Amino acid sequence: MTYTDPNIPPPERRVEIRERSSGSAGWLIAGMIAVVAVIAVGFLMMRPTTNDPNQLQQAQEQGRQAGLVEGASSATQAAQVAAENAARDARSTADQARRDTAQAADSAAQSAKDAADRAAASRNDQAASPDNPPAQPQQ
Repeated sequence: MTYTDPNIPPPERRVEIRERSSGSAGWLIAGMIAVVAVIAVGFLMMRPTTNDPNQLQQAQEQGRQAGLVEGASSATQAAQVAAENAARDARSTADQARRDTAQAADSAAQSAKDAADRAAASRNDQAASPDNPPAQPQQ
């Protein structure tokens, strides 16, 4: 707790207020921009408009030609995408055919081996007779 003597007046407080001098550069630039804008609007309003039928027809023709070029470009891009998709599908089909062929070859080899084993076993069964001596296994 601090002790404040009520008989002593509080210190005098001084506040200084400084006025800024307004710079004229900002106002000068804003005025120039406004003048240029007014001149530009006046120029646009006073410019004569020409409705020459030849110019309109030329503009329409140019628009038509631009549309044709744009359409041809789109068609070319679509054809290119279709060709890429077809090539991808063909590669996929060829890969699948190669895998199927390899699997069929493996299956055929296994079937041939099984048939050979069965044939060898049936020969060994026939070899049990006294007329046929057992065949010597190959080393």
